[in-house]
Amino acid sequence: MEHSDAYIVGRLIERLRLLIAISDEVPTETKLQAQGILKMFEAEVADAEGEHDRAQVRAHYALLYDDLAPYADLEALLSAMRTFISYL
Repeated sequence: MEHSDAYIVGRLIERLRLLIAISDEVPTETKLQAQGILKMFEAEVADAEGEHDRAQVRAHYALLYDDLAPYADLEALLSAMRTFISYL
């Protein structure tokens, strides 16, 4: 069964949310900020890609990436999203 890009991005967001929550490396302040941004990002990418507010998605993604790039597992999940959201 082949899944849509939106489905895969949703799964990546779920994994990212879980890894943020359970990571001992990520400071609590960063966790809280990232979870809030991730929620907004998820809402923006929930619709079909043609309906995304691209500027908003890019802004949320950039904030997430800046905060989470130092953590290899989280950075890998964020980087994987670029494959499934063509304009990142």
